[in-house]
Amino acid sequence: MLKPLKSPAAQTFLDLLNTQTPTTARAMFGGYGYYSEGGPIYALFAMDQVYFKVDDESRHYFEDAGQGPFIFDMGDKPGIMQYYSIPAEDWNNPDNLHEWITLGQQAADRAAAKKARKSKKL
Repeated sequence: MLKPLKSPAAQTFLDLLNTQTPTTARAMFGGYGYYSEGGPIYALFAMDQVYFKVDDESRHYFEDAGQGPFIFDMGDKPGIMQYYSIPAEDWNNPDNLHEWITLGQQAADRAAAKKARKSKKL
C-alpha cells in the first residue's frame, strides 16, 4: 500500500481521481503532480485546489464552464500555467469528473507527443 500524501486535501483529491482512473501523485513545488498510470502529468494540486492540463484544443471547455488557469506569484508579474480548475460541484459528479480527467489526460498526451517530436528533430 502506498504511503498517504502529507497533505490531507491532496490525498482526498487523489482518492477521487483514482475512482475514475489509476493515478499516482508526486510532490512538486509545494504541491503535487497527478499522473496517469504510465503517462504524463495531467493535473496538479496547488493552493488547496486541483488544476487539469489544458491546451488549445481543450481550453475552451474549461473557460465555457467559467474556470480559469492556475496563476502564481513570480515576483514582478504573475505566472500563468496551462492548468485550469473545474467547477467544484463536478468533484461530486462521477460522469462530469471523468470528462474533466479525460480532457486533462488528452492535453497531457498531446503535449508529451509534441515534446517527443521536437526532441527527435534535435
